[in-house]
Amino acid sequence: MPKILLVEDDIILVEMYQAKFELEGYDIQVATNGEDCLKLVEHFTPDLILLDILMPKLNGFHVLKELKKRAKLRQVPVILLTNLGEVDIDLNKELASALGVTDYLIKSHHTPDEVVARAVRALEAAEPHA
Repeated sequence: MPKILLVEDDIILVEMYQAKFELEGYDIQVATNGEDCLKLVEHFTPDLILLDILMPKLNGFHVLKELKKRAKLRQVPVILLTNLGEVDIDLNKELASALGVTDYLIKSHHTPDEVVARAVRALEAAEPHA
């Protein structure tokens, strides 16, 4: 069963995404802030990470940089989730690309079903990293 790590501080979105992934048969773990994410990956190695950018304690870009320092996580596909305004999008996409992000989704532009579908495609396209 593929393992997914969802790092998101919006509890309503967490519940929606979690329900959708569980219905699809995925093992999903949740962290609601950047610090908790970094603690969780000490004992949980996901096959895919869905990472919010704006979160309490550590933002998604900081978390992403920390994740990429860990050998066992370097090849794990990461999909960034954001609701940042249009002004920030190009700059953030550029930074996301430089950090090796697989996909970049604006939450308000995608339904939970679409997010799950993009995540499944990213998992299918990923090389096994074990």
